[in-house]
Amino acid sequence: MHFNAEYTRNLPHYHRYGHAFFVTFRLYDSLPLVFLEKLSKWHVQKKAQIALIDDFTLKQSEEIALQRSYFREFEKALDQCYFGPTHLKNPEIATIVLNEFHRFDSELYQLCAYTIMPNHVHALLDFSVQISNSPNFDPKEYRNLEYAMNRIKGASSRKANLLLGNTGNPFWQQEYFNRYIRGLRHFNSVVNYIKMNAVSAGFVKNWWDFPYTWIAKDIW
Repeated sequence: MHFNAEYTRNLPHYHRYGHAFFVTFRLYDSLPLVFLEKLSKWHVQKKAQIALIDDFTLKQSEEIALQRSYFREFEKALDQCYFGPTHLKNPEIATIVLNEFHRFDSELYQLCAYTIMPNHVHALLDFSVQISNSPNFDPKEYRNLEYAMNRIKGASSRKANLLLGNTGNPFWQQEYFNRYIRGLRHFNSVVNYIKMNAVSAGFVKNWWDFPYTWIAKDIW
């Protein structure tokens, strides 16, 4: 498995046909540079230590644990909302984002779950729909995660900036985080994470009370 754990556009994004992805993206300038540099330095050091491990199984386990630790620190900082804009608290802007998610449901992906937090978004997207809906699958016609993210982020940023009177300025941070769903257990874990994000951040007591957390009914 390949994981894009760092939030950087310089990393390659691996897009296997028909896979499901856990995706996270955030508002522009929503975390301070000093925090990002410190976290990146820590991550690089840990990766270098793991690279010295000879045992493949242990190395793989340590890599997965590192990605989880990295993501937890990143997510914790975002949930605190102590830096940068929180435009997604605005119901009109949150609605713009969720409409873009639903716009491509059943066309590019099956929309499984999302939550729209004040400064970032999590989503679970299953791209197998493009294969299952096409009896004569042509890879040239396949629209991958990067294509979908460009459509979602591009349209929502234009509409949100128009509403904010911020046209011409960046709305989303350019890079995004994505992780392959490794199986049913991983899938269910991600769904639960998305459900509980607003609860963990202290916004609501029950996930269903947060207006911008959505889970497909057949997944409940």
